[in-house]
Amino acid sequence: MLVYSLFSRLRTNFIYNIAVFVFFSLVTSCSADLPPNPYDNINDNIDTSQTPVIDPNSFAGIHKNIFQPTCANSGCHDGAFEPDFRTIESAYNTLVFRPIVKNDTNNTYQYRVVPGDVSKSILHVRITQDLNGNSGYMPLLINPGSDWPANKPEYIQNIVNWINAGAKDILGNTPTRANKRPQMLGVMAAPAGTTVFFDRYPNGSIKVPLGISSIDVWFALSDDSTATTALTNNKMKFSLFMNDFTTAQERSLQIGSPIQADSYEGTQVNYYHKITINPYDFGIAGNNLFMRIYVKDPQNDITEIPSKYSENVFKTYFTLVLEK
Repeated sequence: MLVYSLFSRLRTNFIYNIAVFVFFSLVTSCSADLPPNPYDNINDNIDTSQTPVIDPNSFAGIHKNIFQPTCANSGCHDGAFEPDFRTIESAYNTLVFRPIVKNDTNNTYQYRVVPGDVSKSILHVRITQDLNGNSGYMPLLINPGSDWPANKPEYIQNIVNWINAGAKDILGNTPTRANKRPQMLGVMAAPAGTTVFFDRYPNGSIKVPLGISSIDVWFALSDDSTATTALTNNKMKFSLFMNDFTTAQERSLQIGSPIQADSYEGTQVNYYHKITINPYDFGIAGNNLFMRIYVKDPQNDITEIPSKYSENVFKTYFTLVLEK
């Protein structure tokens, strides 16, 4: 038994040693075939113990030093109303080329920040002047711990520098103003050759009295960078269906001397676009004639007004009702 046990132990050790030898031979063989790692000896010289320095004249610096600690307080610019200073993205996108809410008495300003021109940026006015003598100096409230009072002149100069340098975003890109599509201001209709405009129903649609076979339909439009008379395409369609214009008849609009009349909002505006039609070419007494116009400015493709995505109230406003 002793001889057998000794023999068994020797046999086990022999098998184990053979297995170990084979394993390391395979590993060594595979390792010898691998190319060297090109990143093993790179010295990136990055000192991770140092905090990156942010330029105080950059938007990142202005948000970090001013907007976030001073202005994004509860009930103010914390998302309760614009500009929204909670994040650097919301701050930038609610400042640059963003329309203002409160202007001075002369309506001098259009945007909160105009890149490259601090004199046209109401942001600078709000932190340096009491707008109209009843608005106070921004910030009206200051978060505890803010160093705005101690560093106010320096921080104002940082904002001036950022605006005059082009109001660049956090990636250093200079912003461009988005060009809006043409907008609807109003629609009116009257017997051809007159400005005795038809009444409207309570829902906003236009009453066309029975038997009037020639009418003028006028359209008032606006565009943020193109004169109304310079818009192109200038087509319109009539349909018996509010949301289906696939088979609607198309006609051309005329552009001429304007008439003044109420807009959709009730203010007086100029109407330049007009079409003269026999409404019974498109329907019979009792029908609703739904209208859409198609105009184009140089920066956008053709704009449909109202579009299929517009609210029904605007589609109804663009409707002629052929009375029985």
